[in-house]
Amino acid sequence: MISKIPLIVVLLIVCLIPSRGAEENKELSVVLRQIGHRLLLSSGDSTSRVLPVKMINDQTFEISFENRIHVTADSLYKIAEKELSGAGFYDFVAELKQCATNEVFLSFMFSQSRDTITPCGGRNLPVGCYTVEITILKKKRMIWMMWILIPLIAVPFATYVLKKSKKSSELQSKSDSLLSLGNYQLDINESKLLHPEENENLTEKELRLLTLLLEGVGEIQNRDFLMKEIWADSGLIVVSKNLDVLVSKIRKKLSRDERIKITNVHGVGYKLEVLM
Repeated sequence: MISKIPLIVVLLIVCLIPSRGAEENKELSVVLRQIGHRLLLSSGDSTSRVLPVKMINDQTFEISFENRIHVTADSLYKIAEKELSGAGFYDFVAELKQCATNEVFLSFMFSQSRDTITPCGGRNLPVGCYTVEITILKKKRMIWMMWILIPLIAVPFATYVLKKSKKSSELQSKSDSLLSLGNYQLDINESKLLHPEENENLTEKELRLLTLLLEGVGEIQNRDFLMKEIWADSGLIVVSKNLDVLVSKIRKKLSRDERIKITNVHGVGYKLEVLM
């Protein structure tokens, strides 16, 4: 079953692993900008901008603002929890830092699998230059999932490629054993003449003669040369008549294509031609 997995399916699965992370980052960037926008609105600022979200590392992102901002612990917690969990990010840490010193003024963790750590409610901070850092804890599990998925995908993929390569090699080997002759194909390995209407079995000597003639199509093959090559190991006394009979049998088996001619050049030998 594994070996039958189409290559395109395997490639798509492999490609989806990194692309899923890229899509998630784009979605997260939009959500983080929305958090920044809502924090501005909660502080009464509807005109200044949320600056482009910065990616600190694979899991941590920074929201910064054009102007100074007033933030409360309650507003940061409620806005971050609502926007992130609403987008499917259920495990995260949020930190409010002062721009100049990078000192953490507020911090809380929201998690489905562990106890949620919330900031002290009701704390009002002075207006100042702040950044909000969001660390997505869920991505740690995603990274481990990737390391699990990669070998699971690689094994069937490697199996498929190896079997595909073996099959291609076998097909190539079979293709190399076929010689074209008009409407026929000569299968050297199977000693057969292949034709769309009917296949013909060839004897060892018929195959040898036809192969020799094919090696020099359009050229005269010397009679003595042909006799020596075909009957050299037979230990029999061979005369020209034997070659003539063998040629006659080959002509009959090639009779379905009138363009193929085996011409007797008197006193010299035979010539194989394929007329246009």
